[in-house]
Amino acid sequence: MSSATEFMAGFTGSKVISGTSAVTGKFRGFVVNDDANVSAILDENGSSILTSLGLSGVTLRSGAFISVSEEKIITSITLTSGSVIAYTV
Repeated sequence: MSSATEFMAGFTGSKVISGTSAVTGKFRGFVVNDDANVSAILDENGSSILTSLGLSGVTLRSGAFISVSEEKIITSITLTSGSVIAYTV
């Protein structure tokens, strides 16, 4: 895995996510590009972490940074609106 410094600097790679289809990959976190609502977010076990991240029913404002703990990986993100920039592992 990459270091926290590499992740925060964006050196691990990124992907812009918009639209309402699930996008899969291995992500450590994301920054909201345009105000967004997340309808589903899964971890490496395929389990929902939407509620544990406090994202259920929340509109995330542009510039918000959401990350998971070091032992977690986001494997799928589904938006209902907006766009995010997800940072890869």
